[in-house]
Amino acid sequence: MNVETGSATTVASPSEAKDGYRDMLVRLMTRQLYAETATAEVFGRSIGAAPTWPEKFMAAEFALEEAQHSQILCGLMKDLGEDPDAIIAGRPAAAQFWSIDLDNWLHIAVFNFTVDRAGSHQIMEYRKSSYAPWASSMGVVLDDEEEHYENGVENLRAFAKDPAQLAEFQKVFDGLLPVTLKRAFGRPDGADNEFCLAHGLKRHSTEQVINRYLEEMKGFMAGSGLRFPPISAFEQQGVVLKDSTRRILETQP
Repeated sequence: MNVETGSATTVASPSEAKDGYRDMLVRLMTRQLYAETATAEVFGRSIGAAPTWPEKFMAAEFALEEAQHSQILCGLMKDLGEDPDAIIAGRPAAAQFWSIDLDNWLHIAVFNFTVDRAGSHQIMEYRKSSYAPWASSMGVVLDDEEEHYENGVENLRAFAKDPAQLAEFQKVFDGLLPVTLKRAFGRPDGADNEFCLAHGLKRHSTEQVINRYLEEMKGFMAGSGLRFPPISAFEQQGVVLKDSTRRILETQP
């Protein structure tokens, strides 16, 4: 059952974001800023790794768009009195943040398929956030992410044509999907999740958002031969899985 919080009060300006609400807002935006800037760096680095000019051009386009998304977040953070440069300085290096080889085109292809869509599902929540400045700025970000993910699906289809390449894709995917759940979504329960729902910072629980993402992923994986990683891969990364999420992961495409 979906948890809706349509009755939450809209916060129209930075000056109205106070106390615990402001603190949680900054935490959520920090997570998004980490992801956006790290993703911009991944695509920027991938220009050199891309094997063809059209793929290099697309990587450059994606890098620009992710950088623009990052700038939107920087502006929102500054309006709240935060220093985005200091926040970004506290983020791990992009390769470490996402646990991928930035010089390996296969890693970039798996990243494009796996991570971009996770970001989209979070942005779907933020677009309806009770914090109006954040919600109103997320439409253009989500539109860009949709285009990125279409390319990610094409990457999977291309690699799936060759059993050897699909096996390599699977190996990288087994490592990246658990990291994605951890980095993009966070813990699926607890006081923070309840606070976000109660105050309209999110419209659905983290468990619901994760499950929505995985069910969609399963649809694109169907027929490709790509499978979800074993549960042990998530446990090794310290990912907390709710029973409903385990059932999705254990029911292969």
